[in-house]
Amino acid sequence: MAETICAHCGTTITHRETLQESGGKTYCCRNCAAMASGRTSEGSGQPVCAHCESAIVDETTAVHRGSDTFCCANCADAVSAGTTQRLA
Repeated sequence: MAETICAHCGTTITHRETLQESGGKTYCCRNCAAMASGRTSEGSGQPVCAHCESAIVDETTAVHRGSDTFCCANCADAVSAGTTQRLA
């Protein structure tokens, strides 16, 4: 099975429970979907993901590890694995 990659941040989607589809594209979570659609932007005063810097507008998918906050478990795992392919 081919890897599914977030269209906003390039993170491999391994936690499909947060996956979002919009406009024919797949995102790792609602936070990246919101960033890609322009519904929110960096510098909006909201916390941002320590991996992809997406504004965290949906706290239900946020993951906290140590002092870092991630938009979802996919981004948290990408940092732990040392993998990144920033698309945006």
